[in-house]
Amino acid sequence: MPTSADPKKTSRQRDADRTRSAILSAAHSLFATRGFANTGVREVAELAGVNSALVGRYFGSKEGLFRATLERSLGISAVLHGDRRRFGVDMVARFFDSENIASPLAMMILSTADPATRDMSIELLQTKVVIPLGTWLGPPDGQGRAARLIILWGGFLTYWKLLPLQPLAGARIASTRRWLETASQAIVDEGPA
Repeated sequence: MPTSADPKKTSRQRDADRTRSAILSAAHSLFATRGFANTGVREVAELAGVNSALVGRYFGSKEGLFRATLERSLGISAVLHGDRRRFGVDMVARFFDSENIASPLAMMILSTADPATRDMSIELLQTKVVIPLGTWLGPPDGQGRAARLIILWGGFLTYWKLLPLQPLAGARIASTRRWLETASQAIVDEGPA
């Protein structure tokens, strides 16, 4: 009778975790570059190096895969544990330190052609980013300030990474980074000190 310490079971669990992770990574890459409508389950499976039946096994459907991929990509909780006075600097550093920082935004933008994934994107953005950020910001109007931060960051990431504006290239990016840090911090500082 197998036990929880059974090496075979542990090995299978590691394989399942690796398979699930490979599928999510492949889906992330494809959804962020092609969008939901132009990505097929077979393409995800091929990129992940697995049988396409495993996508259904782990995620139920293409929509379930999209949800899991976006959930894995979104979230702001980690940055909310830092020094509130450095939030602008710390948050903007995340944008500059991660190569794939714009991919959740790309996934959401490219999902708008499909009503179900559009609604899913809105829901996940709200629950994984707006609500936690708004709660952390607190009064006055934490949710409104969270929305303004997302508008600011979304606009920046769109025109820096997704639809690159030439003036954001080269030397100007340093001054733009300082501006974004300051603008982000100003929204945070509208609340209690």
